[in-house]
Amino acid sequence: MRALVLVLVGIGFGCLAGEGLVRLGTANQKNYVIEMWRYAKLLKRPSDDPAVGHEHVPGASARLQNVEISINALGLRGPEPVPGRPAVVLAGDSMTLGWGVEQDDTLAAQLARRLGGDVQVLNAGVGNMTVPQIVAHWLEVRRRIGDAFPIRALVLLPSSRAGLPQPAGDAGWLVRHSELAALVATFWGQATSGAAGRDEMIAAYRAAWTGPEGRARIAGAFDGLAAETRADGIRVIVAQLPDTNDFRTYDFGFLAETSAREAKVRGWEFVDLYPPFAGETAADYWVMSGDIHLNAKAFGRIADRLAPLLAAPAS
Repeated sequence: MRALVLVLVGIGFGCLAGEGLVRLGTANQKNYVIEMWRYAKLLKRPSDDPAVGHEHVPGASARLQNVEISINALGLRGPEPVPGRPAVVLAGDSMTLGWGVEQDDTLAAQLARRLGGDVQVLNAGVGNMTVPQIVAHWLEVRRRIGDAFPIRALVLLPSSRAGLPQPAGDAGWLVRHSELAALVATFWGQATSGAAGRDEMIAAYRAAWTGPEGRARIAGAFDGLAAETRADGIRVIVAQLPDTNDFRTYDFGFLAETSAREAKVRGWEFVDLYPPFAGETAADYWVMSGDIHLNAKAFGRIADRLAPLLAAPAS
């Protein structure tokens, strides 16, 4: 019995030491896994709507990956919206949020500058959301907005990861409170996912975007959105973000094909955002080595593509 107690005490001290070393080693805020863990812990909360899953905490702020992220009263990243001023809304996941990018360099901010002061651009991007969650979150935000200001257009910006199924279940108390546990859980998930290599990753995304279950999942979300926006008379533009792993050998054309088809069926406009980056070195557009989120330069190119479209009348 005493030997067992000693073993358990030793394991406990080892875990505490490991936790301390992980926290010390990630204090520079350059570990992507830990920074995303901190994002979930400091800026997000469970949503009352299971379809949304999680949402931002209104009024919260934190410095993550050495970038300040502030959430306004609507639960959106960025400054408080101006009542009465027409708005363009960007809906998506962490790409749209502008993970790793300063507020003034986000797509929302750069697009607002190009559109001029008469239009405000609201950033409804929330990290780790699937297409159905993005749509459900937007519908919840729409209810919060009410008649505060007219919405000129909704731009859906699905990333390649947004087409994947929504993860099931809760991460658990230990993962929510321990950086060491979060790292171990992430590495274990990657090792057992069966999609560690490039070919496996492409196959997983292709199945999610073009397989029967994936197409039904995306179509169902878009159907719900179509009903709401039709009633409000809101212009919808689907702007497909490219997969950011490799812009030279690009095997993700099915992303745009799926989104374009679903947009056309509902009478929405569509724009493929891969061509501005075709043939480029993908790493030049990452926020940092090992983190393939788009950087400020990439958002500049996307803003240049979207601004004329938004400034023109609906087609």
